[in-house]
Amino acid sequence: MCSCKPFLFKFAILFAAFLVLDAVALQAQEVLAVRNAEIYPVTGPVIPSGVMIVTDGKITAIGADVSIPDNAKTIDAKGRIVMPGIVENHSHMGMKKLWVPADLDNNEISGPINSQLQGIDSIDSTDSAFKIALAAGVTTMNITPGSQTPNGGWAAILKMRGGTTDDMYYASGGHKMAIRTTFRDRRIYPTTHMGVASILREHLVAAQEYMEAQESATDADGGATSQKRDAQLESLAKVLKREEVIGIHATNPLAMQIAIRLAKEFDLDMFFIHASGLEHMVEETAEAGYPISLGPCFTGMGREHPRWKAAVRFAELGGKVTIQQDHPDGPQFYIRHAATMLARNGMSKEDALKTITINSAELFHLEDKIGSLEVGKDADFLIMSGEPLEIDTHVEQVFIEGKEVYNRSTGFCVFE
Repeated sequence: MCSCKPFLFKFAILFAAFLVLDAVALQAQEVLAVRNAEIYPVTGPVIPSGVMIVTDGKITAIGADVSIPDNAKTIDAKGRIVMPGIVENHSHMGMKKLWVPADLDNNEISGPINSQLQGIDSIDSTDSAFKIALAAGVTTMNITPGSQTPNGGWAAILKMRGGTTDDMYYASGGHKMAIRTTFRDRRIYPTTHMGVASILREHLVAAQEYMEAQESATDADGGATSQKRDAQLESLAKVLKREEVIGIHATNPLAMQIAIRLAKEFDLDMFFIHASGLEHMVEETAEAGYPISLGPCFTGMGREHPRWKAAVRFAELGGKVTIQQDHPDGPQFYIRHAATMLARNGMSKEDALKTITINSAELFHLEDKIGSLEVGKDADFLIMSGEPLEIDTHVEQVFIEGKEVYNRSTGFCVFE
């Protein structure tokens, strides 16, 4: 009798058990299939009648010829458009609460430099504006402290999936800085632009020295010693190490020039918030190589504002354009219409759609996770009644990581 038979018998049993367990595991996975949709991946060509498979919150297949698993929950999106969730890169939602003008918690003015502050500590997830943003198709939002001091603190990127602020937290949104003066804007600032630049430069230099001291600190025996931590300088050190992006509020050409100067001097991973002086220095801004976050576009800019054409020209020169509505200064319902205005002024529809999706994701180096519909990315997507840039198109359903969070027809919304 062959001695290998008992071994083969045991192997067959183990293999059968493995197949059973594997089948059970597959059944346990949450699988969603969206079929018959016109899919706008954003980073690739439109798929006229496509299928997208979502498994446990991630996109696992997308294309024209995709098999639908037997255990998938299926949505027939015939006659509908599917696009990525909108990524908004600058907002004060939950800090400046909608319809509660006295409830402002986004500016700490006890000192000019507030890099130690965590913006998430001021975000109230019960703000009714979250529901409005979600209905507009915003699935990811960077919420920042305000601009009444040269450094407002850290921003927080939230996924709009409901629950507490901690439930929604997704990633750091970097630092918020602002270049404004008391003389011009009546805020808590130095009275001149050179004074604002000086105080920012002074603290960045102090952070450099703090980093050097931390790295070189040794005791008598050559071992590392613990140095007293400085939360403010430690936070700024992350900016200097390019571990954190920095958004600089700049609403005139001089402020933009100072921002460029500081970004080059300290090698900052910087983008412009507002870029309100863009129409006066398009070529210079494009040559500098820093992205812009345009907005609030409506109601802040009219249809014929020269900044639309300036932003299109900036993109033609290689600049990266993104759009934000700066809640509560502009409602999220207008964010798609702002992208439409870029297309109206000469930008391709494909590139215009990127300004509210993948381009914003790239500001925070999250383009491998959000901002487009690709295999391996988070399944954050919208089902829409028509083309994304048409003014009469409605957002019908919103999904974040494969779960429905908003439905226009049923009235369902995770923010209630």
